[in-house]
Amino acid sequence: MITLSMIVKNEEKHLANCLESVKNVVDEIILVDTGSTDNTLEIAKKYSAKIFHFEWVNDFAAARNFALEQSSGDWILYLDADECLKQTSVLEIKRLTNKKREAYKCIINNIDEINSRPSVMTYTRLFPNDKRVRFEGKVHEQIEMSLLKNNYAIKNSRIEIDHYGYNLTKDDLQNKAKRNLAILLKQFAESRSSYYAFHLGQTYAILNEKQTAIKYFTTALSDPNLGKESRSLAYRYLAIDNAERQNYKAASELIDKSLQCDNEQPLALFAAANIYLKLGDANIAEKYSRKAFEVNRKYLKGEKTSNQNILIDELQLCYYGLEIALLSNNRELFNFFYKEYSLLNNTSGSGELELFEKLLNNQPIPSDKIQNYSELISASNIALVLALFDRYSDNVVKLELVQLCKERFSGNSVFFNKLGLLLIEFQKYAEAAIAFEKSITVNNDDPSTIFYLVSAYLQNGEPAKIPAVVHAAERKFADQEQVLLRLNLLKEKLPQIFF
Repeated sequence: MITLSMIVKNEEKHLANCLESVKNVVDEIILVDTGSTDNTLEIAKKYSAKIFHFEWVNDFAAARNFALEQSSGDWILYLDADECLKQTSVLEIKRLTNKKREAYKCIINNIDEINSRPSVMTYTRLFPNDKRVRFEGKVHEQIEMSLLKNNYAIKNSRIEIDHYGYNLTKDDLQNKAKRNLAILLKQFAESRSSYYAFHLGQTYAILNEKQTAIKYFTTALSDPNLGKESRSLAYRYLAIDNAERQNYKAASELIDKSLQCDNEQPLALFAAANIYLKLGDANIAEKYSRKAFEVNRKYLKGEKTSNQNILIDELQLCYYGLEIALLSNNRELFNFFYKEYSLLNNTSGSGELELFEKLLNNQPIPSDKIQNYSELISASNIALVLALFDRYSDNVVKLELVQLCKERFSGNSVFFNKLGLLLIEFQKYAEAAIAFEKSITVNNDDPSTIFYLVSAYLQNGEPAKIPAVVHAAERKFADQEQVLLRLNLLKEKLPQIFF
């Protein structure tokens, strides 16, 4: 007998799909409600769920353990309301629950169609019903430690569960992170566990509070017992932070540590490719970009699993790969990703392929096509388009394209740097300065923008604005010797402004 064990609150959007997915495999549905005010309970009743109420005490483990106490099955399958069991897994569950009493990890497919950041992870979701086995942790609760303490083996399975909880807008993801933050902080204060330090790092990263995220990731990494997948992710975050601040040597050391922990994480591999490209090592950049694509494909096909892995849309990977190939002048790598892009691209009629080929081959773009082409430039392909711009000689067309789509990229500092540089080509220095100011507002971690802005101010006859920008940069990049050296050289060249 199998019990589905759940805790819910206001889940009318997802619950019916969840319960429908398990109706042919579970014998009992235990649903613990923590305060729903919508139609959640009415939906549960349609599936003959046994409904219990639990007063919310900011403790997910407490609620889950209450649900376990009500469960009478020999086996427990636990799901969240925003999850669905894949129907191809029904027979697998029935087969496993007829065998000896072991716990099983399931493959969790985190669906993310909004942000194109799907992930595949494994969690223990099927285990024997044993009153000694309990969840631990007020948030990001775990069952594994309790199972191991009670001598249960935990094995992998081919059971798949689709999870829709991360298929949210950026604002919704941040609201979800804020919901868990207070509980995480309290749990960390009580235990100082690297597990909670890591999750605090992830939470602050979602909230875009970089320095706080770095602090907690660093704390988590100080524990040698932190899991290898978590170590890999934490090192990757620190590496990317250093790369954004152009500390490429430090970034390379950190990304190497990330890959030493787990060398089959697509995001870490592509981060490594970009970092080594900046360091001038095109061969390593090529190796990592190819491996990222190959490993990512294995995960997407279900040939590999991981406790924690973020996957990348294959078309997006092709954009990344083509960009690296262009920046490194690697024709063989370009051909590899261009072939994959052509096979994957379902928008050939929309003109995206045509736009790329015209930019790549420096072919004329008719004025009556510029508007249509500008509409093809998206968040997914903008970095590739900007790399292709470096191959295209018609600055008039490039400026028209970016002017037409700049409203869509208000949060992209690289885009505004490119816009500013194009405006300087046309001696529109005041507009260029505005573009560089916008870039700094979006991202003040790129020191090159400071020098672009100083140039625009000089050429626009606004030298009085320069000292404030330089002094702010000196404070911002106080730990970056090369940037400070360039700033001092700038001050020496402009003594009339600074002295």
